[in-house]
Amino acid sequence: MIYFIKIKKNILLLLILFWTSSLNANAKINSNEEAEKFLNNYCIEIVSAIKDAYETQLEAVSNQDWKTFGEKGRWIGSLADVYSKLCE
Repeated sequence: MIYFIKIKKNILLLLILFWTSSLNANAKINSNEEAEKFLNNYCIEIVSAIKDAYETQLEAVSNQDWKTFGEKGRWIGSLADVYSKLCE
């Protein structure tokens, strides 16, 4: 079961990377300032997604929907992992 969760987490991270790279396929970053600005915006998006998932978790707890709670918890963990590698 743990192995399956790790595989899903890796697939999710790959999908995020492909999605974000396809959005900016034609964008060129020509300076450190532009790179920093992009990364700052990207990190803000990650934090926003974590906040949304957390709020969904709160709703799931009040409804005793433990499946959704667990799914959002794994999503938050994946996002936090990306954040810790790119944003700190």
